[in-house]
Amino acid sequence: MLIFYPRLSNGNVLWTCDSCGNTAEVSEFETNVVALVCMCDMKVHPHCNKEWYYERIYLSKHTRKKK
Repeated sequence: MLIFYPRLSNGNVLWTCDSCGNTAEVSEFETNVVALVCMCDMKVHPHCNKEWYYERIYLSKHTRKKK
């Protein structure tokens, strides 16, 4: 499961922590699947997006499509 976040008018992605509700704007133009370490517990939220974002699976899929 992946959580897709909305894109703002400036092109940034609006991330929301699924644990505490903190928000942040993320400059990432390749995807709107985002995972960030939140200050509430110093863990990645949402955890389901961690592999996609931190291991750059989105980038490898994007690269494969171009070949």
